[in-house]
Amino acid sequence: MNMKFPTQCHLWQAERLSPQDLYGCFESVEEFGEEDTHFRRALMRCKSCGQLYYYEFYEWIDWEGGNDPQYRTWVPVESREEIEELNKTDHISLLKYFPRLQSDFPRDATEAKVFWVGGESGNQEVK
Repeated sequence: MNMKFPTQCHLWQAERLSPQDLYGCFESVEEFGEEDTHFRRALMRCKSCGQLYYYEFYEWIDWEGGNDPQYRTWVPVESREEIEELNKTDHISLLKYFPRLQSDFPRDATEAKVFWVGGESGNQEVK
């Protein structure tokens, strides 16, 4: 499911992204659902350009000594209808939306991998 490319956003324009590029980059606009330390959904705004992103944090509890895998997803949105549509998804079906910014931190990693999925940006992982 295709969303509009966030072409004005510095995150989209960046050649490569690191986890440090995301720190302090967003402000929370609206929270969705109950507060949970392993799962969060929110509407976020890029502090630089104002682009809105539907955000999800998902920590997969694997019960193997801590260091649980963590996944963050940002899907650019423009309307309340898009936000409501994304709110109806689960953490797997959210991955059907493109483009999206991913920060994946598997259990055995030393740092999260940050990349765009889908679209035309220079730092994309998958088309």
